[in-house]
Amino acid sequence: MKIEFDGPVSKANAATLSQVLEALLSRIQARDTRLDLSLLARIIVTDQLAATEQQLGATPVAGEHLSRIVADGAGGQLALLFDGARLWQILEGDGAEIARLIHHLHKECWRLHDARAPQAAAADTPLARALAPIVAAMWQEYRINRRSAWSLPPDSDLLLNHLAALLQALPGGMQEEITLYFADQDLDGLFAKSLGRIAHLMQAVAHVQGYLDGMGQPLAAVSGEMHELVAGSFLSPIWLTTAQHLAAGHDIEPGELADVPLRRDIHNAFATFGLQLREEDGDVWVDVQPIARPETLH
Repeated sequence: MKIEFDGPVSKANAATLSQVLEALLSRIQARDTRLDLSLLARIIVTDQLAATEQQLGATPVAGEHLSRIVADGAGGQLALLFDGARLWQILEGDGAEIARLIHHLHKECWRLHDARAPQAAAADTPLARALAPIVAAMWQEYRINRRSAWSLPPDSDLLLNHLAALLQALPGGMQEEITLYFADQDLDGLFAKSLGRIAHLMQAVAHVQGYLDGMGQPLAAVSGEMHELVAGSFLSPIWLTTAQHLAAGHDIEPGELADVPLRRDIHNAFATFGLQLREEDGDVWVDVQPIARPETLH
């Protein structure tokens, strides 16, 4: 695996950047001996991340990002791209920034490892296909965070603040979508918008639970306040069962046996807000049922 540099900032600091990346990778692989980076052809540190992404045939993603994994040629090899200016800025920062960089690289390594796995078999029903992207995102968040928990920076909040904000905002947001549905009877719009909101919630749950299981700690031990917030919210039953299903599924081969319980959890998340998912005539339908609005603790 080679490290390449492109752009004046990256090239000017190539020696230091190369030394740091090689040292960090060596440390991570020494700790995680199962980590397989055989698909990583090269690391490219570039001053123009978006341009480099396009050059390698990848569509640039929205928002700032420190790194990205992209295909590198037609042979299944991958390249790990870094924003050289941001990377150098981090290395000039304090110890907390360095710790966050180590954890970020650690997670990228496990993404590269997981890229070796064959793609899961296509879901065989319309509803399973509709929920497959959520299930896949949950597994990715959970598995990567569980395996990289040892490099968590001391100041990490495990995404708990974000999850707390979701608990506060989601009931009102879902109620708004249902109200709009009753006004315009756009069932497809209701399903699409509510699916996006539930996907965000379930991915956040998997993200947090992956770290907790990797640390071997329950939520109550990490944050008593957050534990109370979850216990008193609509998320409480979903949280408990999803945590069990993620832990159990992690111990078996990826596939339908692990995915089915998570699909049930997603169904239950919809049902919490009065939305029942079902299949009819080869399509996905949503039955809207009036319920008392779920509330969170305030």
